[in-house]
Amino acid sequence: MGWEVVKEYADEGLSGTLSRDKRPALNALIKDAYRKRFDFVVCWDISRIGRSMKELILFMSDMKDREIGTCSVRQGFDTSTYMGEFMFQFVGTLSSWEREMIRERTLAGLERAKSEGKTLGRRKVTNETMTARILILRTVKKTIRQIASEVDVSIGTVSNVLKVA
Repeated sequence: MGWEVVKEYADEGLSGTLSRDKRPALNALIKDAYRKRFDFVVCWDISRIGRSMKELILFMSDMKDREIGTCSVRQGFDTSTYMGEFMFQFVGTLSSWEREMIRERTLAGLERAKSEGKTLGRRKVTNETMTARILILRTVKKTIRQIASEVDVSIGTVSNVLKVA
């Protein structure tokens, strides 16, 4: 399209649900926008900018204030047109709604599992015999590292047992 790529901003492995301050590349993009280092932002998908409506609106507002257009390749629109800006906001709303639906379904599934008596989370590493042995070894002044080695569990497990006891 004849565009010159000035810089690529990528927050590898970070969720779009995180706020700006927890996404260094997004934060750098916004700072560079304030410095007017580019005229247009191209993203693969609107969800890469933000999944919460609040974050998306803040981003869009910042870009609009700086007269910087935004284009989403996957959705095929850009904010340099009124229709593109409308579609960008509409898809952002849908992304936010989708995220909330996933959250509600997850919570409902967890509640259903609890009501069916299913145990959630990790299995316990220790049992009553092992806990008693850890406590006895600690009373005879063994170090946590020695106890972990003797009982064949991690140092963290021994620490957790001692915290509760």
